[in-house]
Amino acid sequence: MSYQSTAYNSQAFTPQPSPNEKRSWSERMHKRGEIFPFSQASDCIATSAVRSPKPSVLNSEVGVDDFWTHQQMQPYTFARWAGIYMFLAGIAKFALIIAYPFFVISSLIVYFMQSTPDSAIDIFLTMTLYIAVPSIIIYSPILWVNWLNPKVDKTNLSLFARKKYCLNRETGMVTLYGEGNRKIFSHPFIEFDCILASNPNHQGLLSYRLMLVHRYSDYAQGVNIGSLVGVNAPLAEYKRLWNMIQQYMDVSKPLPDVPMLEQFRDLDPTTAAYDQQHQRNPNYWRSMSDEEFDKTLTEMARNQREQNIPPTGREIDIFAKAS
Repeated sequence: MSYQSTAYNSQAFTPQPSPNEKRSWSERMHKRGEIFPFSQASDCIATSAVRSPKPSVLNSEVGVDDFWTHQQMQPYTFARWAGIYMFLAGIAKFALIIAYPFFVISSLIVYFMQSTPDSAIDIFLTMTLYIAVPSIIIYSPILWVNWLNPKVDKTNLSLFARKKYCLNRETGMVTLYGEGNRKIFSHPFIEFDCILASNPNHQGLLSYRLMLVHRYSDYAQGVNIGSLVGVNAPLAEYKRLWNMIQQYMDVSKPLPDVPMLEQFRDLDPTTAAYDQQHQRNPNYWRSMSDEEFDKTLTEMARNQREQNIPPTGREIDIFAKAS
């Protein structure tokens, strides 16, 4: 792997032009919220974003969804039809586990209480025909996947899933995708503002969204990196997530020391050199039991919170000085 000239480097970057202060109403709406500045990455991590997969999964032969590697972070979401199918499959599973056994037991009760086998058989056949058979047909693809565990070629992943966004460490580009994996925009990482937007939910509590919003455009959409920690995390957790994202994109820094990236650390030049210099255990996370893993993250989160460790490092002024 070799970094491209567009990769983000906090030690050597082209100062950015200041954003336009006279923004349109729509742009102000799209970019409202607290802006987290660029900073030198620290060792803080958003522990709520890395609690899965656990070491037992990382070490299993089944493998994990490697949406986050040394090259890019590229999560997927279900295609619309796949989301509808998963909803129907959930109903089918409920019917097979709950509804169908209930009616089978009901038919047996009818038989023993009324001694009318014809009625019991009618109930049994009717429920089998209208509940069990359709449910088995709908749920059979999931049963097939669970049984055979087929390997999914990522070139065919677009059949049932689509890309959400891509943060590319190698190129330094941030890309947002739409339906059919259509590229909505792609710009260098340093051109984005990290904005924490908040809105009250129906219970009156604040829900948060951490977005990467292009500073020099008026796109109606942004990159929702906050989904990695959810909408109800503590404020400092979103800042730690921003710290992790900056470290990930910064080729002058090693990859964040998080479980899902451990297997890729020797493939990234900066990280491999750092680990060799500091004699890092290459299996630090993967050598833990699941219980040790949970305990380590819980202790890390407690230390960051109780010791008031700053969630980010020293602020970086990325803008060109006015002449």
